[in-house]
Amino acid sequence: MKVQQQSCNDSTLRRAAAGVVMLALSTVPAWATEAPFGSWQTRLDADHPLVGRMIDARTGRLLTRPEVEKRIRKAPVVLLGEVHDNPDHHRIQAELLRAFAKGRAKPPAVVYEMIPTDRDGALKALEGAKKLSANAVFDIVDWDNSGWPSRKIYEPVMKATVEVSGVPVAGGLPKDMVRKIGKKGLAALSRQQIGELKLGPLPPELEKRLEEDIVKSHCNMIPLSAAKAMSPVQRMRDALLAKRTGDAYRERGAAAVITGNGHARKDRGVPFYLTRPDYLPPHEKGPQPLVVRLVEARKDASRFEDLMPEGTKPAALADIVIVTPRAEREDPCKGFRRFLDRRKKTEGHGKSGME
Repeated sequence: MKVQQQSCNDSTLRRAAAGVVMLALSTVPAWATEAPFGSWQTRLDADHPLVGRMIDARTGRLLTRPEVEKRIRKAPVVLLGEVHDNPDHHRIQAELLRAFAKGRAKPPAVVYEMIPTDRDGALKALEGAKKLSANAVFDIVDWDNSGWPSRKIYEPVMKATVEVSGVPVAGGLPKDMVRKIGKKGLAALSRQQIGELKLGPLPPELEKRLEEDIVKSHCNMIPLSAAKAMSPVQRMRDALLAKRTGDAYRERGAAAVITGNGHARKDRGVPFYLTRPDYLPPHEKGPQPLVVRLVEARKDASRFEDLMPEGTKPAALADIVIVTPRAEREDPCKGFRRFLDRRKKTEGHGKSGME
């Protein structure tokens, strides 16, 4: 499909809507490859033709920054999916947060996957602070010991959060609940909690794909039985983040979510629980979220579809896809292999009576 500038004709849009999401790299106009949110901080694959491009995931049409921001301003809830350790993703999230807040009667809520709900009390202590800062938030939630990438990487989006919203909303699952659910599954929760979180059984096909994706995300180094045990934790994270988002939306009239792409996906992540009809009260509709998926370019990718998890199309996961350069990092599978090796040694020591 030959890509035109924003004056794409109707026939082009019809072809795109029919499923032609891939865009010929040799015909990309110069305006589409510029950095729409300022100079890139990450450099790997920065010269890739997909970098800097933003698409409507349903039609495949290229979008400009003003078009993206216009759609975000109209949304009651927006999920800003990220690759956690990519600093460009947090720069872009910051700009999109400012666009989301612009013109609203009340400051929108901003919900963070990275801040567990057991930090609610600490965050409440910041309310009404005369000089609230990003560092004050980082300090009070003990960010530096949380296991997330450094505050320096997240600083742009946290500064924007404080600027447009004030104190962020915790949406993450506390570590003690991760352990309980990891051991007992959803049996660790009461019936009331399961109902409030809309954690009824997933449709079988969605559950199957979730378990398969857990295996893949662990470099195919864990058995399916382990993925089945991990599935309730993933679902609980999604459901809790959705509940916190829904509550914040009802209180403020608008809510943005800062989260990883896995939780932001439309098919089974936070949007699934926000709008799950079988758990909504009669005649009530959940807020229809807009999902923005920030992804990294790869040398072997020639289409937007190539940047999605295997077997999925952009429209199944997001409403808008934005491509950035790739952050430099160690191969995660090498790191996971070392973790497994260390665990085997520890377990072996335990069996031999060694501490």
